[in-house]
This record gives sequence, C-alpha cells and structure tokens, in this order.
Amino acid sequence: MPPNRGLPMFQLMSASILSTVIFVLIHVLPSPVSARAPQWLRLDPPLIVSDEGFRGVRWCTVRADIPWEWEKDIYPAACGLRSDEDFSVFGQTATDITYTFRNTILYGVRIDFHGRDVTEAALQQCLEAYPPTGQVVHQGDYATHWQTDATSVWVDLPDESDGDGQIYLWGRDRKFADDTITPSFLVKPPRLNTTGRRYQPRHYVIYRRSAPISIDGDINEKAWQDASWTEEFEDHQAPYAPAPWKMTRAKILYDDANIYIAAQMQEENVWGHITKRDSIVYYDNDFEIFLDPTANSVDYYEFEVTCLNTMFDMFHENDNNRGALADRRYDSPGTRHAVQVQGTLNYHYDNDDGWTVEMMIPFADLKSWNSEMSLPIKRGDMWRVNFSRVEYMHVYHQLFPYLLPYSRCEDWVWNTVHSGSIHVPEMWGKALFSDLISGTVKDDELEAGFMRLEPPKAPKKRRKGMVYFPAVTMTIGPDPTDTLHSPAHTVDVPEFWMDRYEVTVKEYTDFLNEGGHDEYYTLKMAISELCGIVKKEDGVYEVYPGREDYPVVFVRQAWALAYAESKGKTLPTEAMWERAAIGPENRAYPWGNEPLSPQRANYDFHYGGTLPVGSLPMGATSNGIYDLAGNAREWTTSTMDPYPGGEEYEYHIEPWWYPGMPKFNRIWNTARGGGWSIQEGCMSPKYRNSLHVMDAGFRCVKIGK
Repeated sequence: MPPNRGLPMFQLMSASILSTVIFVLIHVLPSPVSARAPQWLRLDPPLIVSDEGFRGVRWCTVRADIPWEWEKDIYPAACGLRSDEDFSVFGQTATDITYTFRNTILYGVRIDFHGRDVTEAALQQCLEAYPPTGQVVHQGDYATHWQTDATSVWVDLPDESDGDGQIYLWGRDRKFADDTITPSFLVKPPRLNTTGRRYQPRHYVIYRRSAPISIDGDINEKAWQDASWTEEFEDHQAPYAPAPWKMTRAKILYDDANIYIAAQMQEENVWGHITKRDSIVYYDNDFEIFLDPTANSVDYYEFEVTCLNTMFDMFHENDNNRGALADRRYDSPGTRHAVQVQGTLNYHYDNDDGWTVEMMIPFADLKSWNSEMSLPIKRGDMWRVNFSRVEYMHVYHQLFPYLLPYSRCEDWVWNTVHSGSIHVPEMWGKALFSDLISGTVKDDELEAGFMRLEPPKAPKKRRKGMVYFPAVTMTIGPDPTDTLHSPAHTVDVPEFWMDRYEVTVKEYTDFLNEGGHDEYYTLKMAISELCGIVKKEDGVYEVYPGREDYPVVFVRQAWALAYAESKGKTLPTEAMWERAAIGPENRAYPWGNEPLSPQRANYDFHYGGTLPVGSLPMGATSNGIYDLAGNAREWTTSTMDPYPGGEEYEYHIEPWWYPGMPKFNRIWNTARGGGWSIQEGCMSPKYRNSLHVMDAGFRCVKIGK
C-alpha cells in the first residue's frame, strides 16, 4: 500500500464517464428515492438529501470545493482548521472550531466554548439553527442530543461554571455511522489532541490451530472459534485521529507449514468490480496483510484481497523510506484465499452486514524470497505484522454507486503507524508464536507482551562544549540490513566538532522565539507526550512543562539545517556521524562492543517515547557523546543514495514493478541513529534510513578547528 492513496487518472476518467451515464439514467428512469419508483428500487428508509451542513457548506462536500482558507500541516489528516476562521458562532465566541474530514470530505464540526453560561446560550441558538425532527434526549444533567434529517447534534455542558463545553455537529449520511450515543468519530482541536501516555504497540499471540481449516471464507469453524480476535482496528494515525466508523478485526493461527489469517469487516454496502489478479485491488476497498518475518524492515510481504476474492501479493525489499521496491514478480503459489459476503454483493438498496476473508499462506512461499526467515517456527519467535483495511468513499444516491472522485482513502489498521503510509514496519504490531494449541490454555508469559520500562532519572547537569574529531580515513558501512545498496567503502572524513547532545525542546523553542522562524514549526510539536512545543501566536512559543530537556522531534531536515546555521554550525554528513558513533576502530555500538540493551539505548518502545537527552550514560561514547543510538533519529546532510559499489535504489512506491519500469526519482536526506521506536535488528550505527514519522531530531557539528 503506497502512502496518500489517491485515484489514478484512468480511475478519475472512469468515474467521470460513469457519472455522466448515471446522470442520463436517473433522468430517464424513475428516481430510486421517488414514490414513482418500482418497489425493488425503493429504499426503506429513503436516502436523505439535504442542504444542511455548516455555514452554507453541505456535509460530504469535498474539501477542495469548500471556499475557505485552510491551515497547512495539520495533524492528523482528518483534522481541519480554517486560517480565516470566524469564531462567532451561535451568538457566542468559540475558543476552537475544528473540522473533521474523512476521505477528504466534510464529516463534522466540533465547536468549543469556555463557560457554562456561554455554552448554554449557544445551545439555545443551535436548537433554532438545527431544529430537532424528533425527541431531544438529555443524558444526565450536562449532555443533550438530537437529530435533524441531515445532522446529529450533541451538546456537552461543562460541569463547572468556568469549565469548557462543546457542541458537535455530525453529518448524517449513509456513508457514515449514525445514531451513536456520543460523537465518537470527530477529531479534537490540536491543543487538546494529546494523551499524556507513553506508547506501546499492540501484540498478538499466535497459537497452533486446534482443528482443520477449510479455506472457504467461513470463519465460524472450530479452529477459528478457538482463536482470539485482535483489537478492533484503529485509524492509521491513532491515537490522534478519530476511530473508524466501521468495525474490522482479525485472527491468526499456524501449523508446521502455514500461517492462517481470518478477518471480519463490517460493511453496509459490499461493493467491488476488480477481477484481475495483481492489479490495484484496493480501489475496491480491500483487506491487506503485512508480514515481516525477520522484524528488520526489509524483505517483507503484502497480501491484498477484495470482496470479490481478487488477490494481489507482492514483495518489498525495503520500506518506502529506504528506496522501496514493491515487486509484483513475487507470487505465492501455495496461498489459498476465500471470501464470504454477509449480504447482497453489488446491490446497494439494502443494508449488508459485511464480509469475511480467510487466507492460508505457506511458510515456504515466504522463505523463498527471505532466506533469513527462521524455520521451523519456535516458541517466542516474533514477527512484525500489520493489517490494513482500505476504505474509499462511494456515492449511493444514484441508481449505480460510484467512487467519489478526488477522494483519498481511509486506512484502518490493526496497529497505528502515525503516518500517511503503512510501510513503516517498525510501527507494526508484534506477533509472538506460541507452541500451545489454540483454545486449550493461554501462554501467559507471551500474552503479557512487552512491558514498558520505567524511564531513568534525567541527568541533573549536562556536560558543556563540543567534542573534537581529527581528520581520518576510515571504512563506513555496510548497512547490515541492506548490503545490496549500502556496502562497505572507504571515505575521507574531515576534522569536525560534534554536539554532545541532541538539540532539545527548550533549545529549539528559543530558536522559534527569535522571530521569523514560524515556518520551522508544525502543530505536531504541540503533542506533549511526543514533543511539547506550544504555539501561542506567530513568533511566540512555549515549552510544555517538563519537556525542556527532551530531544525536539517532528523536525524536517531543512528546519534542522536552518537551526544549525543560526548557531554558526551545520549538520553532520553520514560519514561524520558514523565516525563519531563507531570510530576508526569500528565499534559495534557507540559505547563499544558490549551487547545492545535498554540500559544503553532507547529503542524498540522499551520506554514508550523519548527520554531527556543524556539519560542513559552507559550508552555514551568514551569521549562523551550521548544518544547516538536510539532516542531520536538524527538528520544528516547526506542524501539517501546508494553507497559506492552499491546497486541503485528503485524508488517504486506504487504497488507494482516490472523490469525496465522508469524509476520514480526523489531526493531524501538520510537520518542516522535509529530512534525510540526502531527495532533491535535496525540498531546498528551503520543502519541508514530517511524516516521522519515522530522521532526525527538532530544534533549539530562544526567543520574544521
């Protein structure tokens, strides 16, 4: 699955042609929502078409068609803020007005007020603007809910007179969930969109199957009844995005030869048309499986299947941030897959329950393209695994449904990736194999999963100054996860000085407050548990209390370079960085050759987030440079090109590849040092990537004496 899945031109043209056909048909044939329509075409209840929305914009209007100015670089993608906002609404002044977009269409609005009297006054005008068509429901003393034909309204009054209240407006449309008790699917204002919690990925224990499995799409047989469901899927940018409005969940089993996967998708209108194997099947809304048997972000697999049981299997030699190659030549001849639809396929004048997928993938078919994969499976083996459900928006108000043009998809995943791309294997869930049979007893040790460690105490003082490195000729590389593109080679490294610590939140905030640096800020930095820089107004920034000494993250490479240049410094090259991390003596890690451990490095979610710089002194180099392994990954000035003697990267992000296909050229800068989320298998100081999901930071150097 590529990031930011939009529609290709041929798909848009097809949608346009289909729209024209539909227009003609609905003007020739009776309307399906008309009383004149034949009984088999009538909807019960009929589809609702209304001009209702917010401030003259109807619900489900495509974002590009809304005549407002929008703030840029908002996180998550579902969140929208107007840069030309008028905070006078319902006769009162709002503190926040936050728009939720799903599939790039307007889904709902959250309006925040300060004070009970203000919220109550806004409630009265809201009742007039959106007059109820039925009963007004009071849930306790402070919550009120009602509906119009096209809008659901919730009002939460504050418990205290000087508290904060909210009015939620939610478009009622067949494409969205309806009649929920609370407004569960609306995004929070960025200033409130934090959890305060450290993060741990989901995990799942895979047991041996308890009975034979027939691959027929029926997941009610004994083997599946004995298996546990995963958690319900979440948005790909959870916990900072609203939950999906349709339920998805999965199960996994195995035996000596195969891994088995079942999934259940809630879907009121099961619809598909693609029948060719290994085509871009996700335009039909699909279920996708991602398997990384070696848990090192390379040589992983993707399987996609639709409600028509059309399948696409592919192999990824790298993730999307390391010269990805999505190779369609991969074929899993032993894979078996089946689908059952609980409803009526391709008939949208009733409500379906959904569809189920069942798949068997032979271990031998995976081993054939990933020779490092460990077989036979042993208790405690861990794979990185994720599932994705791709959900495009379809228009159902015509005789024939069609894909909403210019709409991006929703990605609902088992484990959040904090990104617009699921191809971030370090963010996938952890799957542990047990040797017990499903449905007998639980493997309590494996079920306990991975516990977060208590963060060490932050250092009371930090060492001053920079560390000097004389010029040297040395060997850098190979990247142990990617020797094909990044082999060992000799380089001349000039003399330089390097900062002992990664740049902190406090230091970067001071830089922003120097003025004229607003372009180097993103609202993601306001998330307190990840970064902690709050923008009060242009040129005025504050540090979230307690986050001063944490490394700044969410920094783009150009921003890091601007900061460094403002201090008379620059960023290191890859060679400088590796020189500092392993030295000419070629240490295994910055601290030496002692094994990797959480006492020396912050990696693989052991601490659930960044630590204050210098918190792990056992991981420092002998000359006193801290956190070169883990914590925040660090930008360099080098680009993600192959090393001398290495093969060219393919850079094929779309999910196919064939010999001779033109490469998609792009320039990425390289980051080093891993990060707090990176897997153990990628913690070598020679590991290269260009990822900047939520832990991209930096440190500075000076070149020469």
